[in-house]
Amino acid sequence: GNKSIAFNEYYTTLIKSEGNFCKDIYNAMLLATELSKKDTFFVFLNLLTTKGLTNSYINGLTEFSQFHKDPKWIAFLKDNQNYNGINKELKAQIDSLHDIDQFFRTKDGSYKVYGDTIKQIDRKNMLFMYSLITANEFPGEHDIGVNSVSGDQGYDILFHHYTQSTSVNKRLVKITPLLVNLVLQGKILPNKCSDWLEMQDGEFKAGVSGIKSFKINGKQTGYFRPAYDFIQKLIIDEYRKWLCLETLEDYYKKFTFVISNPDSKYKFDIRRNIYEVDENMYNILSKNMIEIK
Repeated sequence: GNKSIAFNEYYTTLIKSEGNFCKDIYNAMLLATELSKKDTFFVFLNLLTTKGLTNSYINGLTEFSQFHKDPKWIAFLKDNQNYNGINKELKAQIDSLHDIDQFFRTKDGSYKVYGDTIKQIDRKNMLFMYSLITANEFPGEHDIGVNSVSGDQGYDILFHHYTQSTSVNKRLVKITPLLVNLVLQGKILPNKCSDWLEMQDGEFKAGVSGIKSFKINGKQTGYFRPAYDFIQKLIIDEYRKWLCLETLEDYYKKFTFVISNPDSKYKFDIRRNIYEVDENMYNILSKNMIEIK
């Protein structure tokens, strides 16, 4: 409800950081539109140039159609089309990783039939990630752009599956320092990273994976959060400071906004976890949890 304050925060942050994350530029553009801040809207729009989004994609964002005939919009499209700051070769390589990761996982039999092959592919993909980090060439949005305003990247699925695997295969190395430093370098979103870190089932706890929804016989419940005690919440918030995150309470407010406003176009860095369970397991898991409303 504090749109003017939010608008000023976005402006100060985005100009200083050259529009680091695309989702924040997009949110700022929405705010500028709602607040009739036309001149600043175009300041934000120009920050999209470095994100590698096509003109057809940007023109397809109907929420900004009122600006399409403005000379500044037309000038932006020309600059955007001519922008050559994206490493297209690396971007194509990164984008392909998602398809490579999914290829055998989506075949009939999946892990049961292709388990060893999947492990080999995962190892090869992660070695590529390590080589980029070692050479200080791991790409953020400024390097390879994005495919949508949400900012998802081809390597997201790699980190998801690898960190998930470390909780089962204790011989796999946990990659906490690598991921934390990528957040601190502005390369990956912090709550997204927190979800991966918590998947490792190690010491790190930021409360992101603690939020759960359950699907019982095809019907999904609401979202629940753990009932943390004072000390647990204190530790979680200290971990969140480590990744420059908002407090857990503020994260809950953000999460509540998203689930309470399903038609809102704003993009927020939240993680939704849905588990398919039977009714008995649901009763066990949700017994000491609090529904988010």
